[in-house]
Amino acid sequence: MNISQNLEAWEALVLTAKTGNVSKTALLLDMDIPKVSRLISSLEKELGYELLDKSKRPFKPTKKCEIIVSLAEPILKSFRQMLDFSRGVAPKCLIRIGSPIEIMQEFYSQKLLAYSRTHPTVSFEVVPEAGPDALMNDEADILVVNKKLTDETNFVVRPFMQTSTPVLCSPEYLRRYGLPRTVDNLKKHTGLLLKTKTHLLTRFLYKGSQQSNLLQWKTLFLTHDQLAIKRLLLNHQGITTDLYFGHLLEEIKNGDLVPILPGWERSPWIMSLVTRRDRDLENSELRKFADWWAQSEADSALDRVVKGRRIIEQAQRNAAELFESLPFS
Repeated sequence: MNISQNLEAWEALVLTAKTGNVSKTALLLDMDIPKVSRLISSLEKELGYELLDKSKRPFKPTKKCEIIVSLAEPILKSFRQMLDFSRGVAPKCLIRIGSPIEIMQEFYSQKLLAYSRTHPTVSFEVVPEAGPDALMNDEADILVVNKKLTDETNFVVRPFMQTSTPVLCSPEYLRRYGLPRTVDNLKKHTGLLLKTKTHLLTRFLYKGSQQSNLLQWKTLFLTHDQLAIKRLLLNHQGITTDLYFGHLLEEIKNGDLVPILPGWERSPWIMSLVTRRDRDLENSELRKFADWWAQSEADSALDRVVKGRRIIEQAQRNAAELFESLPFS
């Protein structure tokens, strides 16, 4: 039998084109590394041209290989489904979710595990936070995004929450460095800000329809992880405009963190679930899960926002006495 008629060889090629690593492919296929290499080399020999650029690490598929992979993937998927059906095995659905790391840890992980227990054919893989390109490049099946997409043409967008966040720091930080009375006074302070693939730096604050001047800081610390910002706040290291209050309601309630610059907030988080339109239409399990998750999050997020706003309003009232005793910066 020609190697080109061996589905195992095509599966080895497709996975290696994606992973860029023969060792990872061998692990995924439960196969010896030399066997994976032989299968791919045999394909190249029979076809008469290279499929992978092995001069680079990780390996890169050639242009021809990219086309072959796009044609082979649906065939391999259908073949696996046919085998499962013929063996009486329910088809499995793996849903890859791209999400900010901190909200996955704090709010989503338990919910996803619970869904898998009631839907045993559905499994989840959490992948790094990403933009819409990850859906188009087949690197994720669903994204949790925190701002409105600039172009929704190829996507199904399911909004579930909109909220903003106040400017926060610890009382001890204010005792050490003084209370900024205006947004412009932040230039004398350390800013703890969020920067991710999908979120550039917060450059303005808003009070109703009023926009602040461009934010300036004495010192900046940037991170992709909101929980890292939380730890730094609690260690009295700076001021943040970017920490979603759902991560620290107890700390605000207990007075460990206080909202400052009343009324000024960053632009709203516009939280949505995003899927690729064609995949949403063809994959009923993905569509059913996305509908359920959007509704579930809309309900639980609304509770968090209402509770959070009450706690913040009370914290602002409680902070008035503290502010009177603090030096201004």
